[in-house]
Amino acid sequence: MLLNFDYDGVIADSLTALVAIAAQAQGELGLGRSPTAADFAQLENLTFPDLAQHLGIPVSAIDTYVQRVFQLQHALPPQPLFAGIVPILHHLAQDHTLVVITSSQGTAVTAALAHQRLGTVMTAVLGGNLGLTKADRIVQAQMLTGFDSQDTYMIGDAVSDVRQGKAAGVKTAAVTWGFQSRQRLIAEQPDWICDRPQDLLALL
Repeated sequence: MLLNFDYDGVIADSLTALVAIAAQAQGELGLGRSPTAADFAQLENLTFPDLAQHLGIPVSAIDTYVQRVFQLQHALPPQPLFAGIVPILHHLAQDHTLVVITSSQGTAVTAALAHQRLGTVMTAVLGGNLGLTKADRIVQAQMLTGFDSQDTYMIGDAVSDVRQGKAAGVKTAAVTWGFQSRQRLIAEQPDWICDRPQDLLALL
């Protein structure tokens, strides 16, 4: 199986840090309003360009905002990981191919994974800096690894992760320990709902 994982809210407990750098970038730009954790919970498409639009940042300044957020991500210390996720990922990697598909900056996530001793677990990290939708990056991951849609999952904590997985024609699993509520995730009708990292083992 090809298991595509979102990073923030699935592997890393990084909401506080992301809100902080998103607020710093907005403050430096001086446009729109400062973000809160509630904004991340409410977004229909959990990406930094969509966050910028949600905050009222003009379209002409969104690229500048996103690039500043990505720069700030490189300066972040490694974020804490959700309890129990590391052994689950190592266990899954014994028999399956794991990829990270994230809205965050790819090289920053790659560095964080290496620091967290998860670098060798992941075959690839496809970040938001690539300028592709998550659906497109799921397809890219399939091309890189040779898996077809029936043997591929998108695993995320946001309604947009479920939607992008469905758009790519793959199976979907929503985790409820991340940024968006269980109620919102259930409404998207993913193939699986996972309430704790151990539930990921039941997918396979």
